[in-house]
Amino acid sequence: MIWKDITNNSEVWMGLRIEINEDIKSNFLLESGNNCRFKLYNNSQPVLWGTFGSDYWGVWALINPLDWELSDMPVAPINAATVEESKNEEYYWFWSRFFAKQLGDKNDPYLSKGIWTITIGSSYENRAANTSEIIYDLDDAYVTENPRWIDWDIGKNGNIIALKNEPNIESGRVKWYRKLVRENACPPVLVWYLTCLSAYIIIDGHARLKAFQTEAIPAKFLILNSIREQEIKRDPKVQQNILLGIEQRQKHPTKPKMSVDEINKLLISAFDTSPYCYSITTAKGRRNFEEKWIEEVKAFSNNTNSSDIEDMINREEH
Repeated sequence: MIWKDITNNSEVWMGLRIEINEDIKSNFLLESGNNCRFKLYNNSQPVLWGTFGSDYWGVWALINPLDWELSDMPVAPINAATVEESKNEEYYWFWSRFFAKQLGDKNDPYLSKGIWTITIGSSYENRAANTSEIIYDLDDAYVTENPRWIDWDIGKNGNIIALKNEPNIESGRVKWYRKLVRENACPPVLVWYLTCLSAYIIIDGHARLKAFQTEAIPAKFLILNSIREQEIKRDPKVQQNILLGIEQRQKHPTKPKMSVDEINKLLISAFDTSPYCYSITTAKGRRNFEEKWIEEVKAFSNNTNSSDIEDMINREEH
């Protein structure tokens, strides 16, 4: 595993880039098949079934809210010693590395081969200068509807989905995190963006999110993404014209000269060849997948009182 910090043109820390070169089997496995069906496993245990609406205005998600065993947890329980260590470091810088080490453990891997990023997320109302992604409808993370219909509003994708039941605010873990929230020392919630959902699933921090919500303090997030990089090629003729344009502007007898910042921004936009990055979640394709998928969804529906199972199976829009 190789990682390096991501910074913007002003050298502001934006996240962590992680490269996994070994072809290893991840404990997270996403399967997909015909008729827009998919399923997510954690250590061979199904945790989510999903399917697109027939008109592609949203997606259905059916959660299997298991109480994960310690061996199934992507991130080991955070202890007081780690929290104390974090207080001496830059907050997101420290926790991004902590989660990267946990997820990239060769003996218990959750990151498959490829390029990943861990960046800062927040709600729209509480975004900071180095927030890279916006998470919507935070109050709906623990909705009781199962299956749940998620609208893909234009320009407003990015809901949050809990994979576990809502934690009890009287639990010891939530009480401890509430204390840390008040001390501004609570670790961030780690979520994973799944492109098949256009939404974020919580993979570590259900109790921390509940603690932030209970204390009415904006939750802090780190976002895991599997990404692809696309090379950007610049036109040399355009670059040369920009250089000549800047030179002529600076020598012009009447027009005001461009500032150093203006010139720098123009040159960066013309000559920067940093690759364009976009999120993509890979899945293992399966034959005859839909029949098995429907059987499992119907079997699981015996544990729910929802009347929406048939709508999910039929890909009805809500």
